[in-house]
Amino acid sequence: MNHDACIKKSIEYIEDNLDNKIELKELADKAFLSKYHFHRVFHSVVGEPVAEYIRKRRLKEAASELITTDNKIVDIALKYQFSSQEAFTKAFKRIYGVPPREFRTSRVMVFERRSSGGAKLTMAA
Repeated sequence: MNHDACIKKSIEYIEDNLDNKIELKELADKAFLSKYHFHRVFHSVVGEPVAEYIRKRRLKEAASELITTDNKIVDIALKYQFSSQEAFTKAFKRIYGVPPREFRTSRVMVFERRSSGGAKLTMAA
């Protein structure tokens, strides 16, 4: 199996398990590589370390959930494997520039304005 196929298989696993704990060893096993080589190959193919890729994907899913549900922020944080609401807020703000609560409020207002005018919601990531 070539490296692209190995990484594709591991990304599929990541996508299916964003709300579960994901171990580097599991991903490496799925790609038939050692942890060391998996980490290097993933970074080379995807352009960022596996942990950063997973964190960004979880934050993107959490951002979507913030504007499409009324779930508590702490519940969303824990669902996507952040150790606390504080850790989630810090990571979220680093990517989106605003805390989750502010993101939820501003995105809902944009959605309501656009939906009344017939425009489609597009979420910036």
